Amino acid sequence: MATLSPMATTFQALERDLNAQHLERGPVIRGLLCGLLARQHVIILGPPGTGKSRLVRDLTARIGGRYFEWLLTRMSTLEELFGPISLAALEQDHYRRVTTDKLPEADIAYVDETFKGSSAILNSMLGVLNERVFHNNGTPQQVPLQMAVGASNELPEDREELAALWDRFLLRFVVESLRDPNAFASMLQIARTPAPTVTLTLQDLATAQQDVAQVDLTPAIPTLVALRRALAQQGIQASDRRWHDATGVLQAQAWLNGHAAVDSSDLAILADILWDAPEQRAQVAKAVLQLVSPYDQEAQDVLDDALEAYTTAMHAPEEQQTAVGLEANTALKAAAKKLAAIREKATQAGRPSLRAEEGIAQVAQWGQEVLTTCLKVG
Repeated sequence: MATLSPMATTFQALERDLNAQHLERGPVIRGLLCGLLARQHVIILGPPGTGKSRLVRDLTARIGGRYFEWLLTRMSTLEELFGPISLAALEQDHYRRVTTDKLPEADIAYVDETFKGSSAILNSMLGVLNERVFHNNGTPQQVPLQMAVGASNELPEDREELAALWDRFLLRFVVESLRDPNAFASMLQIARTPAPTVTLTLQDLATAQQDVAQVDLTPAIPTLVALRRALAQQGIQASDRRWHDATGVLQAQAWLNGHAAVDSSDLAILADILWDAPEQRAQVAKAVLQLVSPYDQEAQDVLDDALEAYTTAMHAPEEQQTAVGLEANTALKAAAKKLAAIREKATQAGRPSLRAEEGIAQVAQWGQEVLTTCLKVG
């Protein structure tokens, strides 16, 4: 464990601040920060009302620079994203856009309903996202874009036309409504427009990006080779470009974790990079965890079952609460024992499982709530 730099400490404080305001969004928040640090783009999929836009706006409110946001529709025009045609330039027979306050001049961009734009808009976005270049009147114009965030209520079924744009988003997340009743109760009391307590300038970001670039990737390369082979055996093959771009995210993840070199504990974020179709998400996540953190994967499986038992009990009709509560209480006690056993195995193997450790505390909390709410004990 390396000593955290002052800038890394600031980023961690920012992450804690965001997690306090956006519950059950830890992986997305970490992904957004890694995207910023690695200058990679992020896409967030999820139904309306799950806080996608609020999270992005909250993050950008804490970072200096120029911010561009737009909601795409089937009727959106090129002018909305890239600026109107200059009338003065037209008089000189030049077809040049005035890009002031538009996407080509943004440091951070948020494009909601990303896939609803016309083919002309989507094709124009490709160069901006990938090469950071906007061709204006035939002249390539470098754009300062640090990160673009896309959002959509769903991924279109026919993705052939959108494949190139979809591939530009390295980090991919799917969000759902809050699952934990405690998180839901806390969310009701959170201010909708919190005052940022941690802010960063673009110079801070540039300094952090320079630090991230110094993180040593070498120790992780054999594991990456093995993971690529394991996924290929399951019929999942990410492009060489996606693997290469992922290395910057891994360096950012390690830096945020206080590591001078990328190690196995930093690789779990690959589960949010290497899937292409939504139905692959769980398969990729399991393959990643089995290789880089098998005990965490085992603990997660136990926790998933425990959460289902807890949620069923907490939502049971009043007349069924006692019976369902007794079943959940038994299931949660069994889960606690399994997690303790996993923790012991992981410790003996020299690979402590943070998920098992956290899970033991979480299951204990769920068990107490079932006792109080369903069984009227305590």
